Amino acid sequence: MASRSGPWFETPTASAPDPATGNLLAVLASVTWAGTLLFLRHLGKSGADESGGLGAVIVGNAMACLVAIPFAWPPPSASAAAWATVTYLGVFQIGLAYVFFTRAIRQVSALEASLLLLIEPVLNPMWAWLVHDESPGAYTLAGGAVIVSATALRAATAPRG
Repeated sequence: MASRSGPWFETPTASAPDPATGNLLAVLASVTWAGTLLFLRHLGKSGADESGGLGAVIVGNAMACLVAIPFAWPPPSASAAAWATVTYLGVFQIGLAYVFFTRAIRQVSALEASLLLLIEPVLNPMWAWLVHDESPGAYTLAGGAVIVSATALRAATAPRG
């Protein structure tokens, strides 16, 4: 039997029991995120009222919540501190960030917005390595290098104004 290798045939680990499914979901997520950025940029430039982009974000997140609820039900038992942390992250890391993002998308290109937003997920493998001792693969490192390099290049060559 031939040996399979490459990003679609990675060895399962405790934190990634089904790498092929994870990789497929990552590809789908990137495509939908690109569509989200383009749509929000279109709303920002089309002259829609200032709440148009934020309204689209709220509806999109409500739809995502409805899709996710069956997978999260019943909710796990957790301490009050854990629920407070989740609530804090939802309000500030997600909610407030989207408020700022939908206002800023009018001022930057979709490319600039996507590059700036991708810095955080690019750093996630580093955090997984530091916290869980999970080694990122070559494709992860290469993708991160492309995003960080493109962001740095764009920042260095963008006209100041």
